[in-house]
Amino acid sequence: MTPAQVRAALARGEAGPIYLLESDDAPSRLELAHAFLGLVEEGLHAFNTAVFHGRDAGNADQRDAMLSSILGTARTLPMMAPRRIVLVHEAEALLAPRRAKDDDAGDAPAGKKRAPRAVSPAEAFEAYVAAPEPLTTLVIDAASLDRGRRITKLLLQHAAVVDCGTLDSADDAVRWIKARLEPDEMTMDGAAVRALIDATGLSLPRIRAELDKLVLYASGASGITAADVRDVVAAVEEPGEDFALGKAIWAGNTAAALREIDALIEAGAPPFMVLGQIRAAVIRLRPDTRARQALRGVLEADLALKTSRGEPRFVLERLVVEVCAGAPGTPSGPVRRSWA
Repeated sequence: MTPAQVRAALARGEAGPIYLLESDDAPSRLELAHAFLGLVEEGLHAFNTAVFHGRDAGNADQRDAMLSSILGTARTLPMMAPRRIVLVHEAEALLAPRRAKDDDAGDAPAGKKRAPRAVSPAEAFEAYVAAPEPLTTLVIDAASLDRGRRITKLLLQHAAVVDCGTLDSADDAVRWIKARLEPDEMTMDGAAVRALIDATGLSLPRIRAELDKLVLYASGASGITAADVRDVVAAVEEPGEDFALGKAIWAGNTAAALREIDALIEAGAPPFMVLGQIRAAVIRLRPDTRARQALRGVLEADLALKTSRGEPRFVLERLVVEVCAGAPGTPSGPVRRSWA
């Protein structure tokens, strides 16, 4: 299904038992997931809606507890409402977690037989997906799920799968761009919109990221022009699996990120190509204060390179130091830049 089809069904008061919302554009998933809450009168939300966040479950015991809570909630009949709504955000952390030491099952003591194994919460959740409660709508919001896992195969078979990261047409993109610019009281002429869509395609994450840059770039002007798009929006190749610079940025590993920049420049990579890789990593950060600060830093570095305000290597190194400094668990705060 497409997001437009889902919204049309919700407007008619229609919903199925399970939806899987996928995209690397977290805001679009969040917006569509929250649209399901409109199926329940606001005064009855406390009795008939529940929201879970997969990243709140940091180990195996916590994941089991959360899955059990989700199942208990989903199997509870709605109260004075036609259906119950259960939202599970960041579900990839819950349904396809990375295996950690605390997840390892210990061996049975020598000479003792294992006790009969009870049905695990994960197995119970799989059973629920195969036979869901008809009066509950379970909305699973995930960046991406491992297609090799049994739970993902079951969801693909039984859930309505919605790609939240691709717009249906250029007309949809135009409407989305206009709605996105309204809160900033910013306009964008037709030529600028066409230039942006030509550069980004119908990829919503790309459009969102580039618009954020354009709003900053054109701040104080009456609107965004095609010239602004040409100045700011550059084609960036999608990173492959061996995206060492991006992985270092995501981990907040400043030393590793600086080594990758050094290696790229020594190999003859143009500064703008290196900046493109940094930007590709930044637009994949979780949408929080760190991501917004990092995006602003990318824009300022882009302007510094274009106006020769600072030696390119220094501009790039300064940028990744600031981006990595905002990683979880490291100090963050306002930064004063001086590119000269």
